[in-house]
Amino acid sequence: MALLFAAPVWFALDDLKANLAFTALAASTGMLPDGDIVLMRYFFIEHHGLTHSLVFIVPTALVLGAIVAGIYLAVRDDHAYQASGRQVYGFVALGLFTGMLAHVFADLLTTPDIAPPLEPMYPLLRTPMLLDVAFVKSNLWNLGTLAVGITVQAALVVRSYYGDI
Repeated sequence: MALLFAAPVWFALDDLKANLAFTALAASTGMLPDGDIVLMRYFFIEHHGLTHSLVFIVPTALVLGAIVAGIYLAVRDDHAYQASGRQVYGFVALGLFTGMLAHVFADLLTTPDIAPPLEPMYPLLRTPMLLDVAFVKSNLWNLGTLAVGITVQAALVVRSYYGDI
């Protein structure tokens, strides 16, 4: 789902490397909200709770964005395109946010066959949300979404490299 959520950026930026970087950033955090599966073994955290909410996603994207942007700015080639630190930070944080948001959206589409419904505004609102479109453990849903995401990204790479076909 992160690959699909990252796709619109290809129409906003006319830079193959930047588009690929944004897609990679989104894909890298696409599964981060499910870190609660590990954390719930050690803390009083429930699956589809805090890590599947904007209260977690926004600060995590901002903090990780600062770290990743800082590393990039420290190691980038001086002869490369010189974006400002703020531009790099915004780009990175938005890419990371996009991946986590895509995960939450995908979880909203699935039925609670193995986990409770999401509360994306937790702890501000305790209203569960569910769109009930697919099962979490459906291979067709999971592999189909991945195949569509890869196909869309591949088409965008071809379009960017060869121009409008």
